[in-house]
Amino acid sequence: MTPFYFGSRERRLFGVYHPAQGGKGNRAVLLCYPWGFEYVNSHRSMVRLATLLSQAGYHTLRFDYFGTGDSAGEDREADLEGARRDIATAIGELRDLSGADSVSIIGLRVGAFLGVLAAHDLPSSVDRIVLWDPVIDGTKYLEELYTLDDTLDISGVSPASAFPDELGGGREVMGLPLTSHVASELSEIRLISAMSGLPHPTFAITTRGGPGQKELRAWMEAAGAGSTFEQIDDHPAWHEDWPDNAGIIPVSVIKRISSWMN
Repeated sequence: MTPFYFGSRERRLFGVYHPAQGGKGNRAVLLCYPWGFEYVNSHRSMVRLATLLSQAGYHTLRFDYFGTGDSAGEDREADLEGARRDIATAIGELRDLSGADSVSIIGLRVGAFLGVLAAHDLPSSVDRIVLWDPVIDGTKYLEELYTLDDTLDISGVSPASAFPDELGGGREVMGLPLTSHVASELSEIRLISAMSGLPHPTFAITTRGGPGQKELRAWMEAAGAGSTFEQIDDHPAWHEDWPDNAGIIPVSVIKRISSWMN
């Protein structure tokens, strides 16, 4: 694997490229991370998935949105609209690196929604989409984030901080800032509506029940060939039951995603 920076001087993005082992094939996959603390929790699983896809003959790129991870920018500068543009930049970069005509997108949680938006933006550059534990309803997702943070009880950890308007407003959620702007963007997520008109084969895979999953399953079944919904009993990559189950990788899910891709 090769770590590197790409993008523009004003918006430098950090990525890790996993070339297809043996240099075979021109198939390419872009991994789109979730948001906030779910990014941190899922990192090991995304690395493992990238490694598995590389071994299966896919040129794979995982990267950090601007303002997150090792990319440039402050955490309060990160937002969903910017991440959407970053995905488009990453698609172009991966096509150049791999020589592939099109790229498959695997998005986890909010990353799944962003991947769908990017596929609308660049339909001819995307061939397939995997929605991994996707956020379906943003309003309910935002409520879950606040509830999780408010009920977290860790010795020595203070209650969440609120931020003044000059710092973007909003509050801290699980140790990371959630600005008023990003909260508004999250609340507007409606995955099923966003999927309307997508021509790409789409695979949704979930590990636990959640808001909107019945509706998503019904929508995908009605969509017919090329759309598949599955639920697997496995650990959610984006959530950690600290400290007992910290760092667990959902092996069954990762293997199923890889097999669907093949």
